[in-house]
Amino acid sequence: MRALGVWVAVLVLLLVGAIPGCGDSSVPSPFTKDAGADGDAGGSGGGDAQGDADPLIGGPCVDDGQCDDGIDCTFDACDQEIKHCRFTPDASKCQDSVYCDGLEVCDPKLGCREGEPISCSDKNTCTIDSCVEATQSCDHVVRDMDEDGDPDAACGGKDCDDTNPLVSGERPEICGNGVDDNCSGEIDETGCVAPEHDTCVDPLEITASGVSTLSLVATASDYAASCAGSGGGWRDAVAALIVPAGGPQDVDVVAQVSAGQLALASFGQCGAPATELGCSTSSPVPQSGQLARLRLRSLAPGAYPLVVFGTADTDVTLNVKFLPPTVQPTNETCGTAAPISPGVHQTVSIVDAAQDLTGECSANTGELVFSLDLTAPMDVHAYAVSLDGYGKPTLTWWQGPCTAPSQELACSSGKQADAFVRAASPGTLYLAVAATVPTDLDLVVELSPPTTPPADETCTSAPPLTPGQTLDVPLADHTDDVKLGCQPGAVDAAYTLDLAAKSDVLLVGRLSDSDTAAVALSKPACSGPADALACQSSTLSPVRTASHALAAGSYRAIAESTVASPMQLTAFVRNATVPTLVPFADTCAEAVLIPETGGFFQGNTDNASADYDAGCDFGGLAPGGAPDQMLKLVLSAKKRVIFDMQGSAYSTLLQVRKGPGCPGQEISKACAAGYFASRSFLDLTLDPGEYLVQVDGYAGDSGAWFLDVFTADP
Repeated sequence: MRALGVWVAVLVLLLVGAIPGCGDSSVPSPFTKDAGADGDAGGSGGGDAQGDADPLIGGPCVDDGQCDDGIDCTFDACDQEIKHCRFTPDASKCQDSVYCDGLEVCDPKLGCREGEPISCSDKNTCTIDSCVEATQSCDHVVRDMDEDGDPDAACGGKDCDDTNPLVSGERPEICGNGVDDNCSGEIDETGCVAPEHDTCVDPLEITASGVSTLSLVATASDYAASCAGSGGGWRDAVAALIVPAGGPQDVDVVAQVSAGQLALASFGQCGAPATELGCSTSSPVPQSGQLARLRLRSLAPGAYPLVVFGTADTDVTLNVKFLPPTVQPTNETCGTAAPISPGVHQTVSIVDAAQDLTGECSANTGELVFSLDLTAPMDVHAYAVSLDGYGKPTLTWWQGPCTAPSQELACSSGKQADAFVRAASPGTLYLAVAATVPTDLDLVVELSPPTTPPADETCTSAPPLTPGQTLDVPLADHTDDVKLGCQPGAVDAAYTLDLAAKSDVLLVGRLSDSDTAAVALSKPACSGPADALACQSSTLSPVRTASHALAAGSYRAIAESTVASPMQLTAFVRNATVPTLVPFADTCAEAVLIPETGGFFQGNTDNASADYDAGCDFGGLAPGGAPDQMLKLVLSAKKRVIFDMQGSAYSTLLQVRKGPGCPGQEISKACAAGYFASRSFLDLTLDPGEYLVQVDGYAGDSGAWFLDVFTADP
């Protein structure tokens, strides 16, 4: 057992990269004895000869209850063979869900500490290397100092002047400006392009509603506006909005581009910033580029310059509508809310509203506010969809005066938003309407008699969840009652999970298509984020979250869906197990045994060899693929076995094969590539026998890994 303690200490160093040549030697070594440790400190400290030799060994004990080192990230237990406390570091308890800051580590004396940030250096001076949190991967972009999309010629690009974003091998040659715009070595050569509508002298005239195209190709940066960028590749083109005689009109302009950023501005007089009538920057539209929208209200007959600003040589699509004159809505706050009639559809234009309220569900625009007076308790639904397809609505119900988070009742954001308040009390409710980008919405409020909440609606009435059994969770008639902060605005269902002993728990939620869902484990009160013990949200199924060494007692398992689609929820539970640190296990002969009841394993493939291929790996790799480590599972009976690698620090790959041969025979659907944030996951039903478990890397990747294994009856 003393040898095991030494290996535990060695593995702490392996996981943090502190062995010479493997990382930062400044990380405190677990071999260093705490100078302040009391030799007679009982179960909570190192004490006798055992403790002096191994910092992970504490004082004498007879049971686990006597062992507590005060460090949250260690697994504290009484080692019955030596009758001393053993404190095993568990780095999984330290993870902050931020990829780019590296894998956090558990120092057995100091607790959780930051690990080494992800190093993305490829040692190529022609690339700018960065860690991308959104994709949890490294990005190596060819150096492009002026950010014009064409790298410097010395780095394989065609840019002859990497300090000028308006000069590159990708730009057209512009006639008459005396510059080699396209890096051809010639100036104003045959085939050069003259910009269209580059200034107010030659604007694109728009006299009626319709769709037109304004090109930014070859244009220069001539004008300025309060919301538009300048320099750095910005350029502009000009249109003239001509309001015909006959009285004032609104002019609504929607501009879209597939590349670059965008801004719109209109003026009373061209080239005079002081006469600016309105300015709008763009917002991203998924799979469509950028969109900017400007509503000019009650313009008198005449011509009005519209300057379109952009950062790319591209065509801008302009959808212009001449409309009856209006004034800007005044229902900006709960104090100025406009009444809304139940059952009546109305069009709400979210264009130039200010942002006054901040709720759980995020929106990029400002909001308009409506009021609803109730004389009796009612179920209240607010529904909204975009009429033009530009953006997704966000709806939030408030109680007055709408100044504190506690006054928010419900929110919903999505293609078909549905904000639901069950049995709303008599009085005035306020509905804030916003969107992801400026858009026109169809809005309706529906009232119905108050309904009784389902049993799983709240944490107070939560029905039991049986470990190992998958539960269907219908969410169509649920509201957002549990405010743990895991998936804001999502409807939820709560279940009671009772643990008879200190346990490890893995919650697995299977979600419907086109949903964003979450699973969470909470203290019984579910009163806020402070009660959340573990949670995870995802657009990928299954979503899962784990918590280790939970004390015996009652907990709540939560399933959440953004669009109220049905889910499945399973809680896998095992008696709390000491994390097993895997030091070598480089081949089948060294495979670490997984107990039939499962376990939690931690290792690092950086120093392993690439021994075995995997069926679901990236193609075209050298034989053996990435470095790998091996584990072995022997089952005496048919079992459902869960393998979960969430929290691992790299793009993992997990392969399970049937033994006893090495590396074993392929099993259908038993290879999982984890190049996404939740890493590799397998849910297998396995017959009795021997299985080889290969911890590998996708597309040659390697690093520190976690593997949680749970078993249940099939």
